[in-house]
Formats: sequence, structure tokens, C-alpha cells
Amino acid sequence: MSESPDQGQTGSDGRIPRLAIGVVIVGVLASLAIYGLSHVPGSGSVEIDWDTTEEIAAPPATDVGTGSFGVSRTSLSALAPNEEGVLLYRVAGVVRVASGGRQPTRVRCDVTSRSAGDTKMARSTKLRAAWPKPSDDLQLQEVPETSLVKFDNGDNNKIDLPIRDVARRYVDISAPVTVDWLSYVEDDQYWIWRMTEGTGAGTATLPWLVIFEAENRPKGLIECSATIGGERTKVEIPFLQEEWPIVDDQPNTGEADTGDVSNVE
Repeated sequence: MSESPDQGQTGSDGRIPRLAIGVVIVGVLASLAIYGLSHVPGSGSVEIDWDTTEEIAAPPATDVGTGSFGVSRTSLSALAPNEEGVLLYRVAGVVRVASGGRQPTRVRCDVTSRSAGDTKMARSTKLRAAWPKPSDDLQLQEVPETSLVKFDNGDNNKIDLPIRDVARRYVDISAPVTVDWLSYVEDDQYWIWRMTEGTGAGTATLPWLVIFEAENRPKGLIECSATIGGERTKVEIPFLQEEWPIVDDQPNTGEADTGDVSNVE
């Protein structure tokens, strides 16, 4: 009697060949490995925390025309210097502006590093280490899981630092908001937010942060201004690292590959 088609698809004992099983297992493991790597923040970097964080004193909000403007939740975070004597520090804060209606509103914030010696903005994979990024629709820009920065900490040349401790979303109003930066100055980062229809009846909360490299004690100036309708105001907030020298309270001993995948927006 001739062999039926179904019987010809398996071995003589009716079992699936071992080679076929092996191919399936290898394929599954490879897929899981690719999936896992794609969900690791920075994929090739090491995730660490700041060695120190301090509050930066800021003045209270002021009235501007029909609205108000202020800078709050300002903070200074830093990592201890690496073997080359270079440290990282982050300046973060929140702009709170209310137009009091549909008044066109413009806000600009500059953060300047004035540390002694060589100082400049740190770099992410492709852009400067500053958030938010330029956007024609800020509501659509998501805060990344971490802030990826190029920095040699002895174990890796890329590190993932916290970002969601100071920013969960970049804007909290439904009115249109754009943000931009144009020219590049290595020791100065600025943002320009525009709200052509104002902030509506409420207050817009606009977080920002920038990371600098420095050879000496973190020091600098925050300058923010707001124009609501035809009225303008400005605030200046100097900062200086109080804890100095900075001590590395969590030495990094892990090893990781240094790929080029970034989760930076």
C-alpha cells in the first residue's frame, strides 16, 4: 500500500525531526534577544543616578499685563568628576505662565554655564543634551525614559541619567505651543516657547533641563523672560554648587556594550 501524504511529513516513528525543533528554538531565542535589547534605555549605556541634587532658590511669580509669569522647581544636580577631571551637571526648572486669556505669549529661557575652565553643553547621541527638543507641536513630544549622555565614567562612554524626576510632560495645556532653539553656543542653552493663542484661562507649565560638562565647580545663570500681549518681564537666577567637592557615592562597576541606539526624542 502506498504511503499517505500525512505520513510523509514526519519521521518514520511519527516524531518531528530534532533539527527542525532546534531551528525553531534558535529563532525564538534570537527574537527574544532583539526584543530585549530594543527595550533597554540607551541600549549600550549604563543607567546611573546623580551624586548630588540641590535646590536653586527662585523669586516668586510676578504679574505681567493680564497674566503672570514665574520660574519654579529649579534644581542643580551633578556627578563627581571622572578620571579625566570632567564632571556633568544638570540645571532644571519649570516655567509657569498665564496669559489671562487669548493674549499672544512668548517665553525665552537661557541657561549659561560659567564654571571656571573648559565648560560646554554635554552631547547626546545626535543632539545637545537639552530637553525639550525643538517642536512645532509640543503636545506631541514625549519625555524619554532617561536622558542619554556621552560621558566616560570609567566603565562606559555613554550613560543614562534620570529625567522624569523633573519632567513628566513638556506642556499641560491644550492651546497650541511651539518651542525652538536656533544658534548653538557651547556654554549657553536657550528655548523659545510661543503660544499664539495664549494659555487660555489657566496656567501653562513648561519644564526644561540642560546638562553641561565642566572641569570645575558648577556655576552659572538662568535668565527667563516673558512677553504677554505688549507687556514684558524678566527674571535672573544665579546658581552655584554648594556641595564641593562632589563625592561619587555610587561607584560604577558594571560592564555593558556601547552601542549607538538612543532613546532621546
